[in-house]
Amino acid sequence: MRYKGVFFDLDGTLLPVDLEEFIARYIEALTAKVAPHVEPQRFRKALLESTAKMMNNDGSRTNEEAFMEAFFARVDIEPRELVPVFEDFYRREYRLLGRGIQARPEARRAVELAAAGGAQVVLATNPLFPRMAVEVRLEWAGLDAFPFRHITTYENSRYCKPNPGYYADILAATGLRGEECLMVGNDTLEDLAAAELGFDTFLLEDFLIERGYPHAPTWRGGWGDLLDVLTGNG
Repeated sequence: MRYKGVFFDLDGTLLPVDLEEFIARYIEALTAKVAPHVEPQRFRKALLESTAKMMNNDGSRTNEEAFMEAFFARVDIEPRELVPVFEDFYRREYRLLGRGIQARPEARRAVELAAAGGAQVVLATNPLFPRMAVEVRLEWAGLDAFPFRHITTYENSRYCKPNPGYYADILAATGLRGEECLMVGNDTLEDLAAAELGFDTFLLEDFLIERGYPHAPTWRGGWGDLLDVLTGNG
């Protein structure tokens, strides 16, 4: 294994899901859960605006803090009343969103190959969700028991993709350097941005999201091509 760190995106990469369709169902389910507390139209507006604030976090606080401050400034309700509702949603209704998702055996093979080659394996999912939501999606992917070296969530992250600060913070947490690492993802903007810190990149095309190319990928293709890279045959 030529890499000391292999970073994997989750949604559309390790988890076979169309992100746009999933987010639409997520917002619908969360809005219904919160409806007894916040009028649905007002909630959706607050949720989207606060998520945008979080995505543009300047690094002065965690993503969770950026989201919560923006959200509760937009709704007439106290955090102590609504935060338990969010937590219950992730324990209950959120899990139902995974019905019909079939885990890809190639995804497990890829993370196992990276680990077997001596690399630190990082789950580099855009940190817009709490840890409990990320863990549920890892269950859907069949990877909840995998010992990732680091998992990005909104509690432990200060930036979002494609901000280079997101990748820099992971490097600092793991002691790695960008030129020692490979980033695997399906988003031409968010995942290929890792190249700004010296990463090699693999663009997985199964659920490809085209947003323009800040950097050309080092490799691109399907799961077979990725497994070849991880075994040194790419």
